[in-house]
Amino acid sequence: MSVESMRIIMNGLVDRLHPGLPGSALGDVLDQLIYLTDDNGSDLLQVCREWIRGSDLRRADAALSLSEVFLFNTREDLEAELGAAADRWPELAPRVAKILNDWDRIQPD
Repeated sequence: MSVESMRIIMNGLVDRLHPGLPGSALGDVLDQLIYLTDDNGSDLLQVCREWIRGSDLRRADAALSLSEVFLFNTREDLEAELGAAADRWPELAPRVAKILNDWDRIQPD
């Protein structure tokens, strides 16, 4: 599978999500896909990073709903990338703060 195939699958999931549900409703599904795919979720994470950098709130919300992995490998990258998303969508700021807090708890200096 390629990242393009995963992008199609993930965009289809968001596009078919019930209109009354937030993107974060896909969190458990995306977490499961990490473990079920043959690349251990690397293509999925790439798409989630694209969503964080993109212009669609629902997709960014879905990307931030991952609980099994961090989207970036350093706190600096997490803070910069997720901070930019929180600036674009203030309603995501509490989740961004929680992710950074989780990083600090799991990856102490």
